[in-house]
Amino acid sequence: MTRFKLVLGLAAMIIALSLVGGTAGHQAISTSVHSPYVSALSNVAVATAEAANPHRCQNRSCGNLQGITTCTEEALGTNCAVSNGVCTLTACR
Repeated sequence: MTRFKLVLGLAAMIIALSLVGGTAGHQAISTSVHSPYVSALSNVAVATAEAANPHRCQNRSCGNLQGITTCTEEALGTNCAVSNGVCTLTACR
């Protein structure tokens, strides 16, 4: 029974160290590395990319729900983009 507990404890330690090492490795990778596998849009928020499309009108305005800035309010003729907590409205073309 003692040997079983020892093996079980060793396996748990190996799994825990693998998880910590795996997450730490991903955090160390920078998107500024010049690699063909890094997306050109990796630093652009989704709302910004959608609002940059001149042929599409979101009909949305800035809203604030429990302190979180979002593009949830309906507003005809406006595009909404939230980036780093700052809301930007632009008129549809």
